Amino acid sequence: MQGREEAIRPMGADAWFGPAVDAAGPPPGLPPENRPGPPELGDLPELVVTWAGRLAGTPDALLYLVDRAGQRLVARHGSGRYAASAGGSVRTGEGLAGEVWRTAAPLVLPGDEHAGDALGVPLRSDGAVVGVLVAASSGPRRTFDRADVERLRGFGEVAGVAVDNAGRLAAARREPAGTRLAEREAARPDARDWLPRAEGRYRALFEQIPAVVYSEVHAIGGSHIYQSPQIEHILGYTPEESTQPNHWRTRVHPDDRGWVLAEDARCDHTGDPWFAEYRVIAKDGRVVWVRDHAVLVAGEHGEPDCWQGYYIDVTDQKLAEAAMRQALQRERQAALELRAVDTMKNTFLDAVSHELRTPLATVIGIAKTLKRAGPSLAEEDVTDLVDRLVNNADKLDRLLTDLLDLDRLSKGIVAPKLARTDLAALIGGVAQEWRQRSGRRLEVLVEPVVATVDPAKVERIVENLLANADRHTTPDTPVWVTLARRDEGVLLAVEDAGAGVPRELRAELFDPFRRGPQAPTRTTGAGIGLTLVARFAELHGGRAWVEDRAGGGASFRVLLPDLPEPVVAG
Repeated sequence: MQGREEAIRPMGADAWFGPAVDAAGPPPGLPPENRPGPPELGDLPELVVTWAGRLAGTPDALLYLVDRAGQRLVARHGSGRYAASAGGSVRTGEGLAGEVWRTAAPLVLPGDEHAGDALGVPLRSDGAVVGVLVAASSGPRRTFDRADVERLRGFGEVAGVAVDNAGRLAAARREPAGTRLAEREAARPDARDWLPRAEGRYRALFEQIPAVVYSEVHAIGGSHIYQSPQIEHILGYTPEESTQPNHWRTRVHPDDRGWVLAEDARCDHTGDPWFAEYRVIAKDGRVVWVRDHAVLVAGEHGEPDCWQGYYIDVTDQKLAEAAMRQALQRERQAALELRAVDTMKNTFLDAVSHELRTPLATVIGIAKTLKRAGPSLAEEDVTDLVDRLVNNADKLDRLLTDLLDLDRLSKGIVAPKLARTDLAALIGGVAQEWRQRSGRRLEVLVEPVVATVDPAKVERIVENLLANADRHTTPDTPVWVTLARRDEGVLLAVEDAGAGVPRELRAELFDPFRRGPQAPTRTTGAGIGLTLVARFAELHGGRAWVEDRAGGGASFRVLLPDLPEPVVAG
């Protein structure tokens, strides 16, 4: 069979359905004994095709039945793209259906880039093939797995008995009323006794397929009157337990019960086929996903009689789908994180390279000037060049120190070196250096506060906040530094009367390499100064934030708890 499948694979699934795909009716001139089976089958072929399509998860299915002479397979009913195929026929070994008829075994035709798999299973009754069910997957690269084959094969066993019994009943009804019993028995030995055996044969086959087959009274709130024994394997309940009033309703999962019962009531009112996937609680407390199908069967006079249905355990499929969704979500999250890292990397390289290049170029230029023309320069020119050299070297040192500190803080390898510190004196010293370096006015409003902090880290906090104010305000903008004790510690603030910070940017300003809205056009900076302010505050167990200043502008605030002084062992 492997060689045969490889030889026909390029033909695609459609070619394997044989002439039935194109035929609009029985071939002309077909002898009566070779025409399709009895018309008295009624809606049974349609029901078989509908259920087969649902089991296989595809709208495209076709039912073939063996003709009365046993020489051809005749297409009786199709759905989906095979809805117009009824009437065509194939011989044994011809196409997928003919091959299944010949071998009496399921067969999967692999698909290609144009069409998915095709699956054929035999319909059996009393050991003989009475028909073939064919299902085509719904799209390219859609495959049928072993579970699909087993489900459709088991259903084919049940459908084969149903079709065969219906055909025999129709044949018995067509016999002339005067035919003697002996003649009927000679012509069709089992035509007399198949009816008493039908229920037992149905149940025996139902109990072999991997599904729970059930019957339910057609009434609002109707209960099951039969469930096949597979329910004990799937849910742990015996068939007797499962047919108790309201048993089905009580075992539907609470999260699904509302919509499931509403859909059940709708189908009871309209008579529409029932199809649902929902969760139920097994006897041992497990959550089991089931795929539930049922159709309304008419009574003797055409009135709604009962629901005939089945359900299968699809828990593994649902768990696989959930795992796939989680994997896709993790993949999407990882992709977002990678993009964020890539964006941060590019921002970092852009900002840091600029911050490094500018002072480094100045340092290199001054050094070359001093080397080449130093002896001929006036003393005041040398002094100016040396001052500029030192200033730019300090900028490089501060930038590298910030980068190293940020890296160490990110890795969690920095611990505060706590000591009792006069914060008023510390802030006063930093403020004086800032005035000299920037040439700007700065008003210092501090209370005499002594607290247990890491003085070097607090000094860096004040320096970075003042540097941020210098970058983002004009030289004539007032700047203030305030310090006051609070119940929970000390509150340090650097405020300015500038344009302020938009609310939507306030949280982002403390992220690495984020810069204010004016930064690209007016100022320089690597975008890590405020990040270090926040990280140094967190190192103390405090926090940093920005808010509007009363009277206009921005107020950058840092709250530091007054930590207990460390005990030194004597």
